[in-house]
Amino acid sequence: MTTIAQTRSAGAGSARRLRRRHLWLMPGLGLALVASTQATHLGVGLAPLLLFGIVPHLTVLAGIGQPHRKGQLGPRAVPTFNLMHQPLLPTAVFGLAATGFLPPFWLVGALTWLGHIVVDHALGDGMRGAEGFLRTRATS
Repeated sequence: MTTIAQTRSAGAGSARRLRRRHLWLMPGLGLALVASTQATHLGVGLAPLLLFGIVPHLTVLAGIGQPHRKGQLGPRAVPTFNLMHQPLLPTAVFGLAATGFLPPFWLVGALTWLGHIVVDHALGDGMRGAEGFLRTRATS
């Protein structure tokens, strides 16, 4: 007796399987939920949620017009894209905002930004090599 999942995967041609990196989806969504809750609690509105949730991927626009293959980011966009997907930056912003050196807007923004990075990792998107392709990991 075959199950629906077996039938679907057989019909699709390539079966998808869960990997260890998919476990990062829960903390990423948790960070997004905390950011949303803090935005309401601190009265900063939706602006930091939208801004810091979208801006890290706007860096791909720097590669427009450059020749590239499927799955490749334009080489000109790689340094900025990698900088915006480095978890150290939103962690530092969070630390400065949590200690009062930056206003609450930045606290919510840092949580959103970090959540964005974590969800990207869970979905298999993230840091790129110099040529613009995803960096491979042995434990994906």
